[in-house]
Formats: sequence, C-alpha cells, structure tokens
Amino acid sequence: MKLCLSVAPRSMEEAIALLRQYHRRIGLVEVRVDLMKRVDFGELLRRPRPDVIITNRRHGEGGSFSGTASGQLDVLSTAARFGAEYVDVELSWGTKMIRRLISLSAGAKTIVSHHDMNATPGNLGAVYQRARSLEPDVVKIAVMARSIADNRAVFDLCERAKSDRQPLIALCMGEHGEISRILAARLGAFLTFGAVAESSVTAPGQLTYDQLNNVFRVQKLNSRTKLFGLIGNPVKQSRGIFYHNAIFKRRGLNAVYVNLLTDDMDRFFETLSGPFTGFSVTMPFKQQVVPYVHRLEGDAGSLGIVNTIVRRRHLLFGYNTDLPALAGILKKRLNLRSKRVAIIGTGATAKTMAFLCVNSGAKSTIVGRDAGKARRLAAEMNVDWNTPEELTDIGCDLLMNATPANMGTNQSGGMRPLLIPTSAFRKGMVVFDAVYEPAATPMLRHAEMSGCTVISGLELFRRQARLQSRLFLEAIS
Repeated sequence: MKLCLSVAPRSMEEAIALLRQYHRRIGLVEVRVDLMKRVDFGELLRRPRPDVIITNRRHGEGGSFSGTASGQLDVLSTAARFGAEYVDVELSWGTKMIRRLISLSAGAKTIVSHHDMNATPGNLGAVYQRARSLEPDVVKIAVMARSIADNRAVFDLCERAKSDRQPLIALCMGEHGEISRILAARLGAFLTFGAVAESSVTAPGQLTYDQLNNVFRVQKLNSRTKLFGLIGNPVKQSRGIFYHNAIFKRRGLNAVYVNLLTDDMDRFFETLSGPFTGFSVTMPFKQQVVPYVHRLEGDAGSLGIVNTIVRRRHLLFGYNTDLPALAGILKKRLNLRSKRVAIIGTGATAKTMAFLCVNSGAKSTIVGRDAGKARRLAAEMNVDWNTPEELTDIGCDLLMNATPANMGTNQSGGMRPLLIPTSAFRKGMVVFDAVYEPAATPMLRHAEMSGCTVISGLELFRRQARLQSRLFLEAIS
C-alpha cells in the first residue's frame, strides 16, 4: 500500500516549500488547495517535487472550497494540465462533471471520492458501485466511525474491491476509525494518508506520516500480517503501540499492534476480533473480557482478571501479566508481610493489588470514592475499606493508586487535585501510582516532596509488557 503525506497549506509559498522539503523523502503528497487564496499550478507543480494528488474539498466534505461545479472543474482540470499525477473529485459533484473532468484530465489519474462526515452509512456498497461505474482510476470512500464496529464495513469494501481489481482508498475517520488507516493495508487498499504532525491533521483521526511509516510500517503489511491490539477506553495515551511494534520491527516479524478503542465488547468480538492473534486489555475491560476467553491461565483464573489474550488453535487463552510484574516491582522496595497498605480504587487493577497484598500477608485497606464499590471489593478480598477523606487516619507503609485520576495535567498545565489529602503522605512511605502517562504524576510529585519513596507506573507498564510480549511472540512462532 502507498503512503501519502496529506498537507493543507494556506498559501502558495507554504505549498511550494512543503513540496520542495519532502521531494527526496516522500513519494506522494496530497495537496489540499481549498485553503489557498491563490493557486498557480504552473508554479506549484514545477519540478523538483514528489508526485501529487490535488484535492479541492468542499465544506460538506471537510474542506473550505465554496465555489461552483464549473469552478471545481476548472481547478482540477488545470492541475491535470500542468502535470498533477492525481486529481480528486467528489462523487457528489455529479456524473456529468466527473465524466467531463476525466475527459480533460490528460495524463492525470482521477480519484472519485465519497465523504460522510457524520456516520458510516449502511449503503457503502451502493456508493462504491456508483463511483466505480464512472470508471475512475481510484475510488475513495471515507466515512465517520461512531464505534469500532464501523470499521467492518470499510474492511468488507476492501475485500470487494480486491475481488473487483478496483484500486480503492477506504477508511473510517475519527478515533474509532484509526485502525482502518493501518489495517486497510493488510487488505490491499491503494493508499492511506498521514499528516506532517498531530497538530496539522487534514481529517479527523488521521495519524502522522511518521507513525504510519515507522511505528506501524503500513507499507510492509500484507494478507499474512499477524494482528495484535489493545482493547480499552481510553487507549490514546497507551505506549503499547510503540513498545510492541518496536519489538516486531527489531525481530523482523510480519506483525502489527494497534489501538482498539472499544465501547461495546459484544460488537467488537462479533465484528472485528476474528483476524487477531492477540490482545492487550486495559481499563475498563479487564474483568468484562473474561466471558469472551475460552480458558484462563495461571493467576488470571484466581483473580478473574485478564490483561493479555492470545489465540491458539482457534481458542482464546487469557493471562494476567500485571500481577507478577507488580510483585517483582514491590519485592525490590519492601517485604509486604505485616505491612499496612492502602489501595486507592475499586476496579480490576485495585483488585490485583489487593490480591497480591493479601497473599503476601499485608494488612490492606481499599480506598474508594464510591463507598458501595469500595465495600464490595473489600468484602470480596476480605480486607478493610475507607473513603479518601478518611485516609489521613490510616498510617500505611505502602500507598498504591489504581485509578486513572492522575492522568495528565489540568487546563492551565498545573497538577490536578489529588484524590487524597497531602497530609496522608509521610517520610519513609512507599507510594506507587499505576498511571504512567505522565510518568511523574501529581500524586508521585507530592509524595516525593514529602520524602516518600516513589514508584512510577511506567515501571509496571514495562515489566508487564515484557511478559506480555513473550506470550505474543510465542503465539506468532
């Protein structure tokens, strides 16, 4: 699959500078000319430059062009006349104008596009057939994904186009559709688009050219590529895509790991899970995913918590790599026997922490904002419970945060308010935060200022990811 850099310059000078800048580094660039007040194709398309797609998108298709159909015809036919390799025209402009453009396109190839900025409609097959009937060189379908399951319609379209031998660009927009920009390569899609930077994307959910090329290696994916992914919500801050893809790349493996932003486990497993060899699982699904696994291995069975799944012989095997990773981290800092431990949170990670502490002989307390959830988890694990406001009354040796509350900073860039009062920290305590983005969370920064020994969630991520990677590599071999 080709990888195309997509740019939306605001002036001729910027457009020319971009084409000169990427001349030797990138083979194909889409130039969105709809934001430019003046376009001189004789100047813009002068060599040296990469091959180009000239696109002039209207407002309804995510662009800024407000002219007439004849104006659009003039822009694109002029681009073709001055040597553009591709011109992109919307299906909505109508059959007459599109056929006229094709007849005037000289040596340029025509891309006939359909965009739906609101949803993934149920009639994509009919839209594809209508575009194909115009006999363009390439058909492009871009729709908005409202759930991860919407990608299935795009993947089915890729399969159909492959059978038809029709060059097709097919993708879902939005964060739910990010995987289509990567995995369509596995199905033989014609190309995918990448942005210069995250701050300059030209469509919702677009990844950067560097990510697509160096992290996901989309130009090397094919029908034999093994698929792995992270099931969760949110998934944007996960470092798994960098960790696991770097291992695949270093070992020369035909495999890729992607983020799978999931809202509905049933729909995901019904529509998209089949081709995947393995999964990581993060919040809030580590317990919800258990019914979809055929067999629980090791401590995953005792805990009822899964963060790693691999497929063997058409069966899904569930593992928990968090528990041994957490045990290894804490063993280096303190002996848990008879220690007093406070665990903030009531979800799967908190339960994993409590399980380790109970089995290590520690005296543990669950601390939760929701008293009902805290009470239920405490009863299940046979430990005490409390609320954050009362944490000052608990003198503990180890304080662990198992909530996502410390992710990031507030809007002004400062530290977010803590779930617990700073008076809970005292010199000599060990404080661990499972959040790893940022590595120095507000909780850890306050704890360090109070003289505590701090452990970053990044250490847990790396340890459990190493264990997870071994399972993935075994599944590939």
